[in-house]
Parts: sequence; structure tokens; C-alpha cells
Amino acid sequence: MLKALGPELSREVTWAASDTSAVDGELASIFAETPNIHKMLHYLPAYESALSAFRSRPIRMLEIGVARGGSLQMWRRYLHPDSTIVGIDIDPTTRQFDDPSRRLHVRIGSQTDISFLQGVVSELGPFDVILDDGSHMNSHIALTFQHLFPSGLASGGVYIVEDLHSNYWKAYRDSPMSFADFTKWLIDAMHAHYQTVDSKELDYRANDSHRLMELRVPLATTLVEKVEFYDSIAVVHRAKGRREVPVSVYH
Repeated sequence: MLKALGPELSREVTWAASDTSAVDGELASIFAETPNIHKMLHYLPAYESALSAFRSRPIRMLEIGVARGGSLQMWRRYLHPDSTIVGIDIDPTTRQFDDPSRRLHVRIGSQTDISFLQGVVSELGPFDVILDDGSHMNSHIALTFQHLFPSGLASGGVYIVEDLHSNYWKAYRDSPMSFADFTKWLIDAMHAHYQTVDSKELDYRANDSHRLMELRVPLATTLVEKVEFYDSIAVVHRAKGRREVPVSVYH
């Protein structure tokens, strides 16, 4: 797999580890003060980058995987006070974290149950932010994304999948397709309009007689604005409305 990097980038080097890692920022401070959370520290600046555009207004956030409830409390403190935060989990004991008076809601069900997911979206969505910290099983991550990204994520929203390192561990590989593999398909779908037979630059040139005004593409082509990767985290941005066919300008 690594041979595709070429001889220099695949050259083996020593990588030193440390048990001390300083992370700055408001979210890091909240994280340090909030009990019952288990996160890799380098996730915190990635969260802040992904959520920076959502801090100034009330939003709706869905977190898949509630565990001990600490992350729900972290988001409650970090996001706008009028934001609605929803958690889902298969463990019925997580119902204890349901607190509608604080705009915290917990629903019990599986991330692979499409009817359940749609019920949560209908009741409390659509969501500006969706964070998948659920089962980490390869097939579950893809199935959940396939439904929630087009049907549960609001226009201009972000879909975050974390703990993707688990995709490389045998216990979670119930499918040969990892989420990294799946996002390669997403990236190809973003560029589907360039993959038509005899596609050429004139098809996109402004005011040219060859300019294509309509194209048949997968729905994903019109919805996926940007895909970002961090260590163990993917952030997929949904376009505001639908993306327009690109324009090439010639001066």
C-alpha cells in the first residue's frame, strides 16, 4: 500500500512518542474541565476548525455515540447556548443524559437503523453538524453517512467521522471498504462532471457556445463541497444549496 508513495515518502524513519501533548484553545479548556470524555487530544483543534463557522448562532448537532455523556456536556458548553444537541446510542442507560430543559436530547437506537435515524431527523433535525463517534465498524460508518448526509444534514452543514484509525484494526473491518476508501468515491463523485465522454475545457468556459448548462451526475456531485482529512478524522462539508456547474474564464 505504501509503495505508491514513492521511494522517498515511503522511506522508514523513527517517530518518537510522548505522553505529554499541549493543546491550546477554548475547546481544549472545556475538555480539560469536563469528566467522562475519552478523546485523542489532536481531535480538539480539528473540531474547532470544523465548527468555527457555527459558534455565533444556534445550531442543531447530532452526535452518534453517547458513551458516558461527557461529550454532550462539552458541546453544551462550547456551542451557542440556544443550540440543540442530540445524542443517539444503542445503550439504554445513556437515556439518563436526556435533558430537554438544557436542549440536550438522547434517543436510543442503532446507527444502522434507517427508520430510527429518519425519525430522529424528523423530530429534531435537520442538523448543522453530525459527528459519528459510534460503533466504528466500517459498514456502519458508510451506511449511516449514505443516509444522513443527503437526508439529515442541513445545507452548509458539516459531517465529521472520527476514530478512523479503527478502520485499520481487524476487529472493526466487517467490510473490506474503509471510510477512507469510501471518501475516495466521494472525491471522484465531486468530479463526476469531468468524467463524461469527450469532456473538455470548453464545456465549462463562460459565454462559449460549447458551455454545458445541464449535466447528469450523481446527487453527491451537487452536494459535496469539500472533504478534509486529519489523523483519524474526516470532515465532509455539504454545499450551501447545490453546487453550480463550474465556470472557466478566459482572459
